[in-house]
Amino acid sequence: MSLFLKQILLFSLPLIFLFCLLLPLHHFHSHTHTQTHFPHNPTFSNPFSPPPRIAYFITGTKNDGSRIFRLLQAVYHPRNYYLLHLDQFASHKQRIQLALKVGSVDVFVAAENVNVIEKADAVNEEGSSPLGLVLHGAAVLLKWKMDWDWFVNLDASDYPLIPQDDFLHILSFVPRNLNFIEYNMNISPEEYQKALEVVVDSRLYILLRGKMFVGDRKRVLPSAFKLFMGSQHVILNRKFVEYSIQGWENLPRLLLLYFTNTRSSHKGYFQTLACNTLEFSDAVINSNLRFINSDNTARDPSDFRAPNSDRILKREVAFVGNVSADSPLLDMIDAHILHRGRGMVSPGGWCLGSSNWFSDPCGEWGDPSVLRPGPAAKGLEKFLMKSIKDMSIKSSRCDHQ
Repeated sequence: MSLFLKQILLFSLPLIFLFCLLLPLHHFHSHTHTQTHFPHNPTFSNPFSPPPRIAYFITGTKNDGSRIFRLLQAVYHPRNYYLLHLDQFASHKQRIQLALKVGSVDVFVAAENVNVIEKADAVNEEGSSPLGLVLHGAAVLLKWKMDWDWFVNLDASDYPLIPQDDFLHILSFVPRNLNFIEYNMNISPEEYQKALEVVVDSRLYILLRGKMFVGDRKRVLPSAFKLFMGSQHVILNRKFVEYSIQGWENLPRLLLLYFTNTRSSHKGYFQTLACNTLEFSDAVINSNLRFINSDNTARDPSDFRAPNSDRILKREVAFVGNVSADSPLLDMIDAHILHRGRGMVSPGGWCLGSSNWFSDPCGEWGDPSVLRPGPAAKGLEKFLMKSIKDMSIKSSRCDHQ
């Protein structure tokens, strides 16, 4: 298979304040292929409500290339877009290897929907640089494609708990103005103390070395807006992402000024922005559709064998986080939920090949808008329907838990 790297320059959007001004231009690895491409204008199975498209931003650090690639295979669907990022702690060789892996998969090349960032950013998880990374990833996805509906950021330690056919099918019946953001308006004493600190993240101007600078004086909590905190993982609709990046009002820039010197700002920026904006505050569901395997103790394969798989299938989430690379949970999800063969992408309605031990059902491709959902997402569907119903009878903005 012939393969070459096509370099695309993407310009930082001018209205992103400190973060994206300090981040370098990015280069993608993309590929061409002689095999038949997916149709550019497929016939939708339901012309009145075509399936949505999701823009995934998947990030990792040193030695995470294999984990990112496995996650990509597990969460892959030809309708979606995928931007992969290994930070500066990973070597340039590891990024090249990841790009070559992507280029070795026929369906990725044919669909032209997977890219790897070549020139990566430095990230300090306790500073404001992770927020800069997420904003820049979102800006790149907006620059690359404009026809996606939701932005989802995942880490290398995340994994899907439902097939993409199920996820896209459920989201087909969900209002596309919704944002899924886990938030808490009653911040904990620890978060309160962090909010009072004035910090400087050295990763904004030093690539790998440099300590976090903490001011010796405290600041008061803001009165111009109400502070919300939550998870750094979000599912944002495209209009809210555009608002965050382009900032046609002053609030996004005001919050960037504040969160630039706030510890772990990626756990509060989107929460505070959405809940202080009239246009978006009434369309926030207080969940990011994932649960955290906080102690990473889900290692007993017997918990996830077919007879006991309801323990996972009934969860009202789409992703699980903080899963170790060698956890048997990954194999159990592949086998009993995603039905994904080793080294293959997760099958869906677009896969026309025969499914057996020796062949890849996605070796032959059909219409990517044809979805064949199964029973895996019943819990998530029930949760979303209840959440939307609750929103219709509550008029308060981000103040109900």
